[in-house]
Amino acid sequence: MLKNQLKKALSAVLTGAILLGFTGCLDFGGGKKAVIEAAGTLAENMAAADAAKLIKNSTLDKKSDEAVALTDLLSDDLNTDDEKAFFKAVEATIEYEVDEESVSVSKGEASIDIVFTIADYSKVLQDDYTNIDDLTAAVKKAKTTEVKFTAEFVKEDKEWIPDNVGSKKFLKLYDYRNAEINLALTADMISGFIDRTMSGFWLADEDDIYYDTDFIEYDYYFDSAVLDYSARGEMMYFTLSKDGSTLYYGPDFIFGESTNVVCRVDGNLIGLSNGEAFETGTYTISLFYIGANGDELVDVQSCFVEKSVVVPTTTGGGYSGDTFPGEGEYYAFEDMTFRSYVINAKWFDYDGYRTSDASYSTGVLTIAFSLEVDPSCTMAVDYGYYYTDSEDRDSIGAALQNPVYSNTVSPTSYSNGTFYDIDYPVNGEAAPGFYMFIIYEAGTSNILMYGFCNVA
Repeated sequence: MLKNQLKKALSAVLTGAILLGFTGCLDFGGGKKAVIEAAGTLAENMAAADAAKLIKNSTLDKKSDEAVALTDLLSDDLNTDDEKAFFKAVEATIEYEVDEESVSVSKGEASIDIVFTIADYSKVLQDDYTNIDDLTAAVKKAKTTEVKFTAEFVKEDKEWIPDNVGSKKFLKLYDYRNAEINLALTADMISGFIDRTMSGFWLADEDDIYYDTDFIEYDYYFDSAVLDYSARGEMMYFTLSKDGSTLYYGPDFIFGESTNVVCRVDGNLIGLSNGEAFETGTYTISLFYIGANGDELVDVQSCFVEKSVVVPTTTGGGYSGDTFPGEGEYYAFEDMTFRSYVINAKWFDYDGYRTSDASYSTGVLTIAFSLEVDPSCTMAVDYGYYYTDSEDRDSIGAALQNPVYSNTVSPTSYSNGTFYDIDYPVNGEAAPGFYMFIIYEAGTSNILMYGFCNVA
């Protein structure tokens, strides 16, 4: 009796011990090794920031909000070149280790820790860098920090599938994708954005000379990349000086708010009376950036102003010496000998459609620029009208390639004087926009004058 009882007890103890031993050696829940392998694949895709593989190989529905958010976060489609370079540099530092000791498997579910090391980019961004290459080099040399992620899996068709891709804890690794890449601006950087082929003095001649002008205007055009800087609120301003003495300080403006910066100074801003011409001399537009360490000079552009003092009287002599209304604003002379014959110049109104000095309403029948000249002026001139519906220089340049109307005329004597009639019969069909004219010496490419009006 006792023998049998002892045998049963020993049998139970041995069976329990054997089972306990087997339990430590075997995984009856689906294989810890398979979970570790699945975690390795997941970690590899996370380190590569591969949204497509992460979503495809998880339980995440590719149409879900989490999947869309993850795709957008890891996409570079809308990122700037600087952002792309920064992200690539950070991702090159990501390494990982699967903590095999942390694996847990139970009833078709499993979890395991993955420890990532990544450059401590936040400390790098605390310093000022003016060049993206210097910033990315600093990222590669930076100390690293750890990000631990507990990956969760479910078993589907004998495969362990990641079940918490796209979660807040999962996205922690990608915090660098939300970092602001603000390279410190410098005057040299801003200067590099200037489009030198487009920028220039408005209505000055090809040698940057103004004649009897009551304003000076330099138009800067910048690369569209500057628009990325507008939110930073970096400020700039310009000055106008004459022969080394500052005459005017322009208002502050935000760098990157526009690709076009107009630096214009009308005579009344420097104490001249309305319509009074600037004095003869060299005038300089200086563009400044208000930096953290003071104002930095970005660019300097100079022009020359020539103001008439003696009115020619031997050849023609029709010009009275008064500044013509609108000259330098909506028309300008290129040939000053021709200008000496001109007594009066203005946009003419045949039929009551002119609404201001240089504007017509759309019903206008004839767009007409009138030049009253001394009767001794008899030369024939060629002229062309050009149309554009936009004020940007590309559109203007394209329009000037093909006139919409051209003609050759000589002065006509009327009871009230001798006139060049620079007419464009539009017969009430003028499209809204800008109509420019250029007058040439007949049969040559010598430009005598040019101007523009608006139809609205």
